[in-house]
Amino acid sequence: MKKCILIAVSVFLLANCTKVQEDPVKAIYSNNFTTWEIRSYWALCQQAFLQKNPYTPVPVLIKHCDCYSDYVRRTYKDARELEYKSANSFDNLTKNLIIECNMKLQQEQSLANPA
Repeated sequence: MKKCILIAVSVFLLANCTKVQEDPVKAIYSNNFTTWEIRSYWALCQQAFLQKNPYTPVPVLIKHCDCYSDYVRRTYKDARELEYKSANSFDNLTKNLIIECNMKLQQEQSLANPA
């Protein structure tokens, strides 16, 4: 009996001493944006969207603003990169957001509701 317990304890200790090598996950976002900054961008997106399209369904609005926020987090290192942009740069940002998110969401919609 003592021999079985000794073997079980030895196996347990050896199994716990083995280090499992995990593959590092590549970060999609820089994570240099604060929660407040991300929420502010999201709220700005919501306000702008509702001004232009006041009857936008809430699920569509949420997907667009999530996509816009994700794009900003993927594309820019931190909020300071956005602070010093010219009006022309913001126009380009708007165009890129439309291309990236609107097209993506239209494709998702067409896949969900094939004609």
